[in-house]
Amino acid sequence: MEYEIVTLNDKFVQGVEIRTENANGKGAMDIGMLWQDFLANGKQELIKNRIGQNCIGLYTDYEGDYTKPYSYLAGCEVSGENENSVFPVKKIYAGKYARFVAKGDLQQAVQEIWNAVWSLPLDRSYQSDFEDYLQGDGGQEIHIYIGIK
Repeated sequence: MEYEIVTLNDKFVQGVEIRTENANGKGAMDIGMLWQDFLANGKQELIKNRIGQNCIGLYTDYEGDYTKPYSYLAGCEVSGENENSVFPVKKIYAGKYARFVAKGDLQQAVQEIWNAVWSLPLDRSYQSDFEDYLQGDGGQEIHIYIGIK
């Protein structure tokens, strides 16, 4: 599985959040329902200090590695912390990330990338990992960023 190492600055993401885990497919089910709630109920339109039109899925607050519980936030990048919002704001930490690109059948491609991430010998930081859902003229593309040490 191909990826490139990139260095990112701090970013902030605001949206709706759940606590979940990957055991028995729970994470995939919980995350799917969270996105449905976020998009179908127009919650992204309520985020005032939004940057761009992309949606971001942020994995953070890990209790250990990917086999342990973590927080997932479905949201949008914002210009900073907005304390007047009902939606939580989480930080994507500055640092090095392994960036994977998913195209084509996105659901299948994303699952293939995560399966590869879990089996690759990446020295993960477990601070913040995220999926950046890009919209463009060529259709949808997803960049998956895995925090590394």
